[in-house]
Amino acid sequence: MKPENSVDVWAAIAYTVGDIVGSGIFVSPSVILSHSGSVGLSLIIWSVSAVIASFGALCYIELGTTIRKSGCDFAYLSYAGWHPVAAAFLFVSCVLTYPSILAIQTVTFGEYIVNGFHRFLDVDPDWEPALKKLIGFSVLLPLMALNFFSLRKVAAKFQIAATVAKLLVICIIVVTGFYHLIFKGQTENFDSKTVFDGSTSNTGDMVLALYAGLFAYNGWDILNFGTEEIENPRRTLPLAAFFGILISAITYLSMNVAYFSVLTVDEFRHSDTVAVKFAEKTLGDFQYVVPFLIGVMLLGNLNSTIFGSSRYLFAGGVAAVMPKAVGCVHEESGSPRAAILVEVIICVGVSFIGDLDSLISYMTFAMWMQRTMTQIAFIYMRFSGRLPRKPTSNIFRVPILVPIIFLILCVALLVIPVVQHFKVGIYGVGLAIIGLLTYMVFIYPKEIPEFLHKINDATLKFFQILLNVQPEHDVEIEEEKERRKSTIYSERSTKL
Repeated sequence: MKPENSVDVWAAIAYTVGDIVGSGIFVSPSVILSHSGSVGLSLIIWSVSAVIASFGALCYIELGTTIRKSGCDFAYLSYAGWHPVAAAFLFVSCVLTYPSILAIQTVTFGEYIVNGFHRFLDVDPDWEPALKKLIGFSVLLPLMALNFFSLRKVAAKFQIAATVAKLLVICIIVVTGFYHLIFKGQTENFDSKTVFDGSTSNTGDMVLALYAGLFAYNGWDILNFGTEEIENPRRTLPLAAFFGILISAITYLSMNVAYFSVLTVDEFRHSDTVAVKFAEKTLGDFQYVVPFLIGVMLLGNLNSTIFGSSRYLFAGGVAAVMPKAVGCVHEESGSPRAAILVEVIICVGVSFIGDLDSLISYMTFAMWMQRTMTQIAFIYMRFSGRLPRKPTSNIFRVPILVPIIFLILCVALLVIPVVQHFKVGIYGVGLAIIGLLTYMVFIYPKEIPEFLHKINDATLKFFQILLNVQPEHDVEIEEEKERRKSTIYSERSTKL
């Protein structure tokens, strides 16, 4: 990666905050309150979720500064030698998980914009779902084109602007809420005698509340997807993770306090979009602008998801686990244009699936399975010596207790929801098995049918002409291919 196309510290922080803080702050609060049962416990859940995210971030910072390959979990599991597991989760993530997340963000953007226009226009209910998608796509496609250019010069600058705009929108809500709290004395929900009234003692509900909190904090590992495009990872990754999670935690806690200063617990619990209900009670006619402001907030999420999902797919292409075409880059900008285009195309297709929310719950389980396997691989590599035993100036090292604690948390977040909702676990494991079978059929064999090679080559040529890209070569991968060829030739010679 050319230095002029790499991401600096400010852009890295913007990507981290931009990916973490999204529509979750308008949806997750009511979910967390419903499962936790009280104002006090819900705020504790938000804080604990930030701590868990920090443990995860510390683990991924060491992995990112030690194994300086793009592709996040895929790169780390592959480095451990667990290629089937790495490929299985890669297939699920690239074909379903990340396109679905991008599709939900796209449709959600369209939904807020359409809701904003309801005051001024009458929209035919039969056409409303299609209109939401069209508006979402009208933003998604320009963002895709923007990511075709230099990350540092174009996409990262847009991300910084989008993140600043997002924080300004949040400030409107926070300042309004704290005005009611401090100057109007609306402190009923914070009375020390009642703040924990109704708190749940059910372990399953606590974990489901944590799930919602962790979903809101999801995105702390966004930079690990494009490690090779990060300027000075040893400095940038820790700073971006620290400030990203800190800013996000302060934002989430401040917004919840602002919400609770205005809304009753029942209003909070039964509101699908807490910010809109908050605006109705505090902002007068300005409430009608709120849906558009939330749409602006989602632009940063869309841009960062395009960044992360495309780099994940790109890593699979470079490693010859995915078609060669998606492992291509534009030489001047360093952009993986083919991977970006393919992820957006899959996203558009996935957006027409009926119940995306249920699909996401199954794939969130698969995502935590992947993180669990990565932590097992991390600990294995630490003890086996595959990772440096002593810290160096280029590696951020954490105590071995950190990945062990995070592994225990990951396992707990897998086991308890399965006990509560068995179907989620079945579908999550099923998705991983489908990915594993795909690897065993198409990747593991030393020789695959000739027609697949022809399709692969034809696709590569098509994208080279369409997007002006060239295959990115990984020296280690090329050496592995040569070793496999030598093995095949020696086996044939033995037979002759």
